Formats: sequence, C-alpha cells, structure tokens
Amino acid sequence: MGKVKAILASVCFASVSLWTGYALAGGFPPFNRQAGETPSGQPVPRFVSLKFSNINGRAGPDKAYPVRWVYKRKGLPVRVVAETEEWRRIQDPDGAVSWVHKRMLDGKRTGIVRPARDMRVGLRANPSSEARIIAYASDGVIVDITDERPGWRQVKAGRFKGWIPASELWGADNSRHP
Repeated sequence: MGKVKAILASVCFASVSLWTGYALAGGFPPFNRQAGETPSGQPVPRFVSLKFSNINGRAGPDKAYPVRWVYKRKGLPVRVVAETEEWRRIQDPDGAVSWVHKRMLDGKRTGIVRPARDMRVGLRANPSSEARIIAYASDGVIVDITDERPGWRQVKAGRFKGWIPASELWGADNSRHP
C-alpha cells in the first residue's frame, strides 16, 4: 500500500511540476490545433454573442493593442475564428475582425436578420415557407435563437416568436456551440 501511495504522489508531483513549468514560462500546456483542440475546449469557428453594450475590439490579444472597434450592441452575434487562453478573435456580421477578452462574450445564441431580397423577413408560425406569417423582422434586428430545424431557426424578437429561414439570419449557420 505504501508503494502505491508513493507512486501516486510522484505522478501527482510530476503533473503539477509540468503545469507549473508551463505557467512559469508564461504559457500553458500545448494544444493540438491540428486535432481541433482549443484553450476553451469549444470548436472554432463558432457563434457566440456580445455580453455587454460597450466592448472594445482590439488589434491583438492583449490590452496593450489599440482599439479597432467599439461594439455598442449587446447580443450582437459574432463568430469566434481563433482563440488564446484569455482572448477570442471575432468576426462581426459586417466582416470586421478584432480581439476581445473572453469575459465579454456570452454563449447565448443570437442572430441578426439579413434578408436576401426585401428589407424584412417574415416570422412564420412553423418552419415552412407555406406557414402563416405572424410578424416581420427588419434587416439588422437582433433575435434570440431558441430552436432549430434543418434550414430554419426559431427566433424570439420582442414579444414575437416564430421561424425564419436560416439563410436569412447571420449567426445561424452552425449548431448550438457556445
């Protein structure tokens, strides 16, 4: 029994020493990016939303980098395209790319209405182009994504809840990965 405890203690010490060595060197254990591993354990790319209504988008992953954008829309969907332990490189609906601290992001799924033809899109009672339209959402409206079916997203906008074709909603083209 004493030998087993000694082996366990040495394995634990080696693990802590390895982790401490990485931390002291200013880094973290390496991630196998080729295998899709990320610091957060979440896939990249993925959609998330902005947690606050005043967020600085920086030129690089540190507060020392200059601010490129100031995001003013809480709930705006953004795509995480890269990440470090503390920072996420995001792409906004207009295609601009910047870095934000991970605390500024929320796993809540949102979308922004981007109609293909008109300036608005109908929220339908069911996920079908034949279903009754219960309300309209204008271009640029941010909606909460509450459910999904192939090619469709159920959204909530204000007091209205309905279905929109996924093709008319930026932030809807991947599954529920925060």
